[in-house]
Amino acid sequence: MKTVLIVDDVPANVDVILGFLTDAGYRVLVADGGYRALEQLGRALPDIILLDLMMPGLDGIETCQRIKANQEWSHLPVIMMTAADELSKKLAAFNAGAVDFVTKPVQPEEIQARVQTHLQLRELQKCLEQKNQELAEEIELRLDAEKQLETSLEQALLIVNPQGQILFATGQARILLNTFFAQGSEKRLPAELQSWLSGPDNRRPKVITHSKRGEIEVAHFALAKTGNVSLLRIEHRNGDKGPKALLALGVTAREAEVLYWISEGKTNPEIAIIIDASLNTVKKHAINLFAKLGVETRTGAARLALGVLAPQQLK
Repeated sequence: MKTVLIVDDVPANVDVILGFLTDAGYRVLVADGGYRALEQLGRALPDIILLDLMMPGLDGIETCQRIKANQEWSHLPVIMMTAADELSKKLAAFNAGAVDFVTKPVQPEEIQARVQTHLQLRELQKCLEQKNQELAEEIELRLDAEKQLETSLEQALLIVNPQGQILFATGQARILLNTFFAQGSEKRLPAELQSWLSGPDNRRPKVITHSKRGEIEVAHFALAKTGNVSLLRIEHRNGDKGPKALLALGVTAREAEVLYWISEGKTNPEIAIIIDASLNTVKKHAINLFAKLGVETRTGAARLALGVLAPQQLK
């Protein structure tokens, strides 16, 4: 139920509007002057204000100015009611912050139509403000993730929304997702992580274990105030079973990634997608690591990699 505050010092005017709006389903508050209106706003906020222009003491113009000067009240739409038909009065009403005005004697049907219109406009404005806030938070988290990357390119960071869409991911994050989830998607979280993220225990880190590939821990690194955007961090807790372990073979970090996926049976085009590199780059890395390992085939390279990653499988 929407609340309307009527501010008018003439009871007869108030009675006409009050009865009509009440019958239309609105909750109606009444103040008989500007000072009483400000006192009322200090107790409870309405959704819209009908404000008489000509009142003794604090008139409608000054009352509206004080309402708009208060940060907690400034968003309230004010419709001015006036018997004056002077252009200067109407301009003064708009300059004070009023969104509309009606001419006395008022027609209840017109009052209701204008109230309904400006309440709908306010709802649309609130939706736009919320969308802008969500966008600002998403941009802020993206920038934060980029700053994290500047200090450590090896961090596995993800920005996701409540629907599980991946809005941003570092290369390391995508590698770990592809490593631990066989049917991963480039655009969505795996079902197991999405279920955790939308569940009641999402503040507790999620641990995923794989018999061959070790263990990862997924946790909230930061969360937008609205809950519409989350920044996740993935930590490979058993890194000795991942690409880093292959550095012991004398290859570079990038070559270790290529070798790791060769040991997983991936083709060069598949590896290019996983590590976000061109096919030619993957081919060059493969040629270089074959030379360093002293092997001629992918099978030979994979066997050496498995000797480090899962030596028990070769016995």
